Amino acid sequence: MTQIQPKTWRVIDLINWGESYFKSKEIPNSRREIEWLLCDILNCQRIDLYLEFEKPVIGEELQQFKSFLHRRLKGEPFQHIIGKAPFYGRDFEVDSCVLIPRPETEVIIDVLKRRIKSLSALEIGTGSGCIAITLIEENLAEQVIATDISKSALDVARGNAVKLKTNNISFRRHDFLKDVISSKFDLVVSNPPYVGKGEVAGLDPVVAKYDPIDALTDHGDGLSFYRRFAETGHDLLLPDGVMVLEFGGAHQQESIETIFTKAGYHVTFHNDLQHDPRVVEITQEKERS
Repeated sequence: MTQIQPKTWRVIDLINWGESYFKSKEIPNSRREIEWLLCDILNCQRIDLYLEFEKPVIGEELQQFKSFLHRRLKGEPFQHIIGKAPFYGRDFEVDSCVLIPRPETEVIIDVLKRRIKSLSALEIGTGSGCIAITLIEENLAEQVIATDISKSALDVARGNAVKLKTNNISFRRHDFLKDVISSKFDLVVSNPPYVGKGEVAGLDPVVAKYDPIDALTDHGDGLSFYRRFAETGHDLLLPDGVMVLEFGGAHQQESIETIFTKAGYHVTFHNDLQHDPRVVEITQEKERS
């Protein structure tokens, strides 16, 4: 690795040098990642980096910056390095027990902002809790039950709710593919495991190494959770309720549409920022009048 030569390094010097160096190593979002690393080291907001761009970074802070660079170049996600990830304008603590929140998942929140507020919501596979917490914080639901099969993930989610002072969420351990949920809800939301068993080998090595495998794949064809949602949705949804689910993209769209329409639902697909189909909105067929 190229060494940072002895000199007085200002914030702006590290941003510019780090961006160039990360780009040379083909790390995407190079400048933004350097900013995130520096914000964590300096305990500041992004704007502060530019308000105090001539501030020298020395001693332990500079050593920590070098350490962060080494870890990132070995493939560790920057979110794991700083222990948090942004989602819909808030930072959520993450570790190897939960999926790193991704911008594509924010489409779920955008879709729900076009609908009326839900009184009750159920999230399947809450992970870090980013969706459930955002539902409350963005005034999209009054009460949320957030489930996950992983106790460790639920511990992370509860910690995020405490950190963000978010109330009205009940976190519960639950195996959605096997166990029954007896209540009905205005909203059911999920970013379930949708990677097929045969697709795991083709995942980005960083994703495969650092994200929990059970949050990525159903160890089948990637559609197990959608079949389960189709099977149980009529029992989970109140009459005017809706399910909003993330899925793997265009290669799954036809299969997902077939699964839900055959079960008596109406489906609407929504694209992500790359214009790829990413979220399916599912309502009970009787709403089409």
